[in-house]
Amino acid sequence: MPKVLIVGDEAVNGISHVCNPKKTRVISFPGDTVSDLTRKVLSLTADQPDIESLVVHVGANDVAKQKSEILKKDFNILLNTMGKLKMKLFLSGPIPSPQWGDEKHSRLDMINKWLIKSCSASSVTFIDNLWIYWQRFHLFGRVLHMFLLLNHAFHNCILKLPSINKNL
Repeated sequence: MPKVLIVGDEAVNGISHVCNPKKTRVISFPGDTVSDLTRKVLSLTADQPDIESLVVHVGANDVAKQKSEILKKDFNILLNTMGKLKMKLFLSGPIPSPQWGDEKHSRLDMINKWLIKSCSASSVTFIDNLWIYWQRFHLFGRVLHMFLLLNHAFHNCILKLPSINKNL
């Protein structure tokens, strides 16, 4: 039975092929927002009682909607919901899109800083993805290349976390 459950929006698509399926289960919900995933977290973990670590990756679809205060409330509800679980908890921050303009990047930076503080005040470890891509959009020449880089970087962030690395 898998010990690590990774759930998230479309950004987690494709990382299952680099994880050991006996140790890690990846579930993607393309297009999901923070509130969508919050409604699913408890049932997903209840269906898999052997899970020791939960990684949730979500938020980019919300940042694109330009409603930061609503997004903060939604993240607070997600963090409270995750806090009810008896396992190691990780929140992987939103990954910026090269198509986003300065306004969305600024909003993501503000949300990212807020998430760092909010997660540190809870039992959830924050995975900061923003600085991996900050000012590096020249790396994303093609859509496929971008997709592969996002998946590779997200997976590398997970591997750098010693408490779940051994379970992947």
